[in-house]
Amino acid sequence: MDIHLLRDRISHEFQLGLLGKYQFQMDVALNIKLLERNFGRKDIALRIDRSVYKTEKTEGKYCSHKVRFICKNTFKYFITLHPLSMVQMAKALKIFVVCFLLCHVSEALSQDSLVIADDQLFIHDILISGNKVTHESVILRELIFSPGDSVFKMQLIPSLQRSRENLLILSIFNFVSLNIKHLGDNNIDVVVEVTERWYIWPIPILEYADRNFSSFLESRDWSKINYGAWLKWNNFRGRNELLTAKVRLGYMKEYALAYTIPNLGKKQNHGVSAGFSANQQDEVFIETVANSPVEYQPMDIPAQTRFNAYASYRYRRKYFASHAIRFDYYDYQVSDSVAIVNSNYLGGGNDRQNYFVLTYQFNYDIRDSKVYPLEGYNVKFKAEQIGLGITDFDYMSFRLTGVLMYHQKIVNRLYFYNATKVRFSTEKTQPYIHGRALGYNENLRGYEPYVIDGSDYVISLYNFKIQLVKPNSYTVPFIKMEQFNKIHYAVYVNLFADFGFVNNVFPNPTNTMVNTWQFSAGGGIDLITYYDKVFSIYYAINRYGEHGLFFQLETPFFRW
Repeated sequence: MDIHLLRDRISHEFQLGLLGKYQFQMDVALNIKLLERNFGRKDIALRIDRSVYKTEKTEGKYCSHKVRFICKNTFKYFITLHPLSMVQMAKALKIFVVCFLLCHVSEALSQDSLVIADDQLFIHDILISGNKVTHESVILRELIFSPGDSVFKMQLIPSLQRSRENLLILSIFNFVSLNIKHLGDNNIDVVVEVTERWYIWPIPILEYADRNFSSFLESRDWSKINYGAWLKWNNFRGRNELLTAKVRLGYMKEYALAYTIPNLGKKQNHGVSAGFSANQQDEVFIETVANSPVEYQPMDIPAQTRFNAYASYRYRRKYFASHAIRFDYYDYQVSDSVAIVNSNYLGGGNDRQNYFVLTYQFNYDIRDSKVYPLEGYNVKFKAEQIGLGITDFDYMSFRLTGVLMYHQKIVNRLYFYNATKVRFSTEKTQPYIHGRALGYNENLRGYEPYVIDGSDYVISLYNFKIQLVKPNSYTVPFIKMEQFNKIHYAVYVNLFADFGFVNNVFPNPTNTMVNTWQFSAGGGIDLITYYDKVFSIYYAINRYGEHGLFFQLETPFFRW
């Protein structure tokens, strides 16, 4: 359909006052790709000009206002309508909603045209292909529509896009596409095509045991190398289950086994998981001095043995919100030397400590990706009771943790995000192993050599991302397996600023970074590729003027 005919049609509908409830119909094929070419972008914005609010209070209650299409390449045209009655103006607002949703085009719909005849479309069937391992029920669970449902035509494209994102977030598919097939009489089939990942990973372990890669590069202590084998079986049995087994030797010895079933019940709302881990290490961080962890290796090794077993239950009613309850058991045992050198390591000079933890967690995640999100937000809330009175544990504490991540597209290729995490503990005097705050799982960039211990903390990261290379894919011709022969990649330039504060009631006088705001800034480059890997290289400077080049290879915020 010619774009000028579309403009004239809208103008005609306005002037004739035909825009009553469910009256706006387009009996011709609306060519989505033609819209994209004419407006220069897929995310077309439509808004009412400010003059719509300047109502002239004349006898006829007429006003003049404009409806404007705004595109990223500054191409504009106006539909000027006057005079309009107040009733007609109210009807005009409906075209704003209709046109915005019709024009909010995504790659999820790759049809050349979308035929709009009546207000509703009826989903006759959902056709799935490419799922050689994955059960159809897993895919159908993530779609926000089902066979037999009706969907308003203006909601179809956003529904396809959201369903595609839900499937990608599972991290069991490399690529997902959704299309529609018209059957006539407003009936459609939804066609879902997936490219599955490789699921069984018997991975040899050869890794550094430091807190982060930059700390390892600084110490260059090659004795801190772990080796072994790790079996990770994603999408186990084709039901999105996860089976992991680990045997790690070297600097830190660990044996672990875990099993997760996410979709139980008729509606697949329930999930359970259980596992255990036992690790042993000959060297521990025994205390923090001058904002740095002090390593200690006693003569009577092992320095520490830890055992953890857990069981959890998760309820996910629909798509984005989930509730989880987890029950943990911990058993720490240290050598006599460790208990003597730091009597507060386990508290009270004890060489053994065992306790239970009960945790409730709420998670609302509406981001477009869990690996490298660009739009959406994620809210997490966690309440933990450390110590349940079952064992002889003297440091019972109630801990609250909240996380807010907000991602926003500003303009073409420019994105912003803020990630903030806050923790509060009722017990301020804790054993050393329970007082870890920043520098372990959460880091201020530019503070990689340091740790900041305390009972409470807040960390907030601000980031502007510039899309240097758009998400793209490349097929490697000499690799025959489809799980590996198609590589997706993207490159982003980052400008960031980080802030953090740790509360420590009884700090070591040499740890000057506690109880004061810390901050840093810098820039870097992120390379995103397949199988959830993000390689980051960045330059950062902290509040003390210390600066350097740092490296990371992990999924951002995975440990948050």
